[in-house]
Amino acid sequence: MAFVRIGRFRALPDRMEELRAIYELEAIPAIRAAKGNVSAVLLQDHAERESFMAITIWSGVEDAERYESSGQASAMVDKIRFAFAGPPVLNTYDAFGIA
Repeated sequence: MAFVRIGRFRALPDRMEELRAIYELEAIPAIRAAKGNVSAVLLQDHAERESFMAITIWSGVEDAERYESSGQASAMVDKIRFAFAGPPVLNTYDAFGIA
């Protein structure tokens, strides 16, 4: 069964462009290179432009935990923390229908 992590956060309006660039050019390639990663995306809300979701999909919970415990996840968050308007919220899900 696949495993999904969704981080929700709001960005400072004057830092959104920089946040998107760092996440797209640095975080996504690093996450996708991690063992067991199926996908990684950053979503920006159309109506509330400061609202974002970072979604990672993993082959299993073990892969996500391995990535988290490696320190890479916190290193990526540290690269964009300057742009947060408040603390992020992380939720995790079992995912069905993902090959």
